[in-house]
Amino acid sequence: MIWVVSDHQETRDALVPLIAAIQYQVAAIDCGDEVVKRLRFQITSLIIVDCGLPDSFHLIAKIRSHPRSATTPIVMFSTDSQNLKEKALLRGADAYVPKGSLDWAELLDEVRRFAGPPSSTHEA
Repeated sequence: MIWVVSDHQETRDALVPLIAAIQYQVAAIDCGDEVVKRLRFQITSLIIVDCGLPDSFHLIAKIRSHPRSATTPIVMFSTDSQNLKEKALLRGADAYVPKGSLDWAELLDEVRRFAGPPSSTHEA
């Protein structure tokens, strides 16, 4: 299962079907608090976080400090104008993708890289 975390409904509505179309199970999450709650009882293969989320960098710290998700890959994305790549990587993200590509090809490449083949992400 891949989690897409963004407080923008349009972003979640765009990314979830794209990721599902390449045969991954994916869930949309609208806030960091929900991620922390889910970490208590779910395991995810990848977490994709919008840097525009109000608590995005604090969320990364929480994910990294939780024993069940300390090594879970995290891909962050933001608008090109935010230029947060260095900050994202220093704070614990495994990859950063500039938001702005209409086809999201770079983000989908990172999904494949970190989540592995789709069959390995189909947990119950």
